[in-house]
Amino acid sequence: MLSLDNVHTYYGNIHALKGVSLTLRKGSIGCLIGANGAGKTTTLMTISGLERARQGTVSFDGMPIQSLPPDQIVKLGISQVPEGRRIFPRLTVRENLMLGAYIRKDSSGVRKDMERVLGYFPKLAERLGQEGGTLSGGEQQMVAIGRALMASPRVMLLDEPSLGLAPLVVEKIFTIIRQIASDGITVLLVEQNANAALRLSDYGWVLETGQVVMENPAQDLLRDARVREAYLGEA
Repeated sequence: MLSLDNVHTYYGNIHALKGVSLTLRKGSIGCLIGANGAGKTTTLMTISGLERARQGTVSFDGMPIQSLPPDQIVKLGISQVPEGRRIFPRLTVRENLMLGAYIRKDSSGVRKDMERVLGYFPKLAERLGQEGGTLSGGEQQMVAIGRALMASPRVMLLDEPSLGLAPLVVEKIFTIIRQIASDGITVLLVEQNANAALRLSDYGWVLETGQVVMENPAQDLLRDARVREAYLGEA
């Protein structure tokens, strides 16, 4: 469904992605793991068009999208949940969620997706009139995921959804991500908590200094001694 072929991305003269290739299959959860600065977030930003690949191809359903602007990529069915949530603190929960549907004209579909989001996150139904900045970190993450869902995506890019959250909240967020995938949305996850990410995912890629150095089904990566030592903290 989504693939990168020999993708190179730069920040000025800094070579951030150095020939990244990966293929994400429809209906699966894939994860990118690696140290800070490995290129995980840059990979997501390149897919969503917020950073431009200088070389290589990003394809969605076989169609090259690396030259499209971000709003066109969203219209095709790819939405991103950014690192740090980045909700609008002075807008209400309802307003934040509705911003995810800004490109849509199907009002009945928007209403249906709002119901779906509130089904995933019942707590948000109690907070619809509350300003986003007054929510807890976990509730803000729910809003960020819900906002991405309101675009009616076929692929969701999730950047560090567990960042700064308590373990019980992380467990709940990951349960919802699994439910979202089982409902037909393909997920590509960037997550510093490599153990949790691999347990959640079907397939994984290990990035080091802008390159994919290892890829395998997630359960195989969990058992790999190199991964366990480098990313799971095991000697």
